[in-house]
Amino acid sequence: MKYLSTTVKGIEDLAAKEIEGYGGRIDKILPGKVVYEGDDNLFYVLNYNGKKINRVVQLLGIGEISNLEDIKEIVRSTDIPYGRYSLGVRTERTGHHEFRSIDVSAAVGEVLLELNPEARVNLDDPDVPIMAWVIDDLFMFGVDTTGRSLHRRGYRVAKHPASLNPVIASAMVSLSEWKGGIFADPFCGSGTVLIEAYHLKRKVPNIFRDFHFIRLPWFDNSVWMEIKEKYSGFSGSEPELLGIDENSRFIEAAIKNAEQARVRMRCMVGDAREMYRYVGNVSSIVTNPPYGLRMGNRKKVYSLYEQFAEMLEEYFSGITFVVITPISKFEHYFTVIEKRDILYGDLHAWLYKMKI
Repeated sequence: MKYLSTTVKGIEDLAAKEIEGYGGRIDKILPGKVVYEGDDNLFYVLNYNGKKINRVVQLLGIGEISNLEDIKEIVRSTDIPYGRYSLGVRTERTGHHEFRSIDVSAAVGEVLLELNPEARVNLDDPDVPIMAWVIDDLFMFGVDTTGRSLHRRGYRVAKHPASLNPVIASAMVSLSEWKGGIFADPFCGSGTVLIEAYHLKRKVPNIFRDFHFIRLPWFDNSVWMEIKEKYSGFSGSEPELLGIDENSRFIEAAIKNAEQARVRMRCMVGDAREMYRYVGNVSSIVTNPPYGLRMGNRKKVYSLYEQFAEMLEEYFSGITFVVITPISKFEHYFTVIEKRDILYGDLHAWLYKMKI
């Protein structure tokens, strides 16, 4: 079976590596998307375990197009189960073409209803949500098995004004290549990086949310139960996690989120620029420092970054440092091992892996 998973632009290779780890065979990588093949049950596994993807779509058709009739022809060749269920079509388009989303969605829906006269349309909450993409002259469509994006983990019960996307946080943890020892986030906010580090280390699946596939006509509960039993998580020993933030409200939020996520970590109110006072030996530092609205002005951001970098140079030389920021200030202090251009929503930032 062919699948497509969406992800954050800039970490597609990490998403592909995760998919391969669960048995997927990569076909192609597109901006923010990975197309791959796998067995009929792979969508259960990836929804339950995927940390670097947003959703899992069972692809029904893919091909090159030049007009709406080409789209209809691809849809007509689809093998979709018959039955009394509702369906809705949502189209995303990028690249150079003259297709409108509304026309593509209408064409796909029209043919699907021809193929399955028992189906009905429900655009708000369909049993079978259809996703379609037009990327230049490439058309793809399939069934969304996920529902709410997988970045909505379900453990975030306390909010933060600038919470990091957990998919990006998971990618940052993987980039750090953290194997053990103390893992520190000196600007921990509501704890997302630390929680994702714990879940990756102990192989904790996405147990705090639900998935749309249980509403699909071909859902097999016995298979789903077997997969949940196989990937039960919480394996291995408890990792050492340290979170620091100068805002006591954020530390309270991090503790609440950690409790909901069944994560053990040490959090404290403190100044990241004095991290050496709270911890000595650290194996990895992964963080999302404040910028923009969180700081008020660029001058304050630069001053904070400079003082923080000077402290890291003095006390944590040789440590792997992973950071996401739209500011290149840290490049002047540390050796850049990897630099990625990250885009999610309207936010452009760089994801760095550095050696202090």
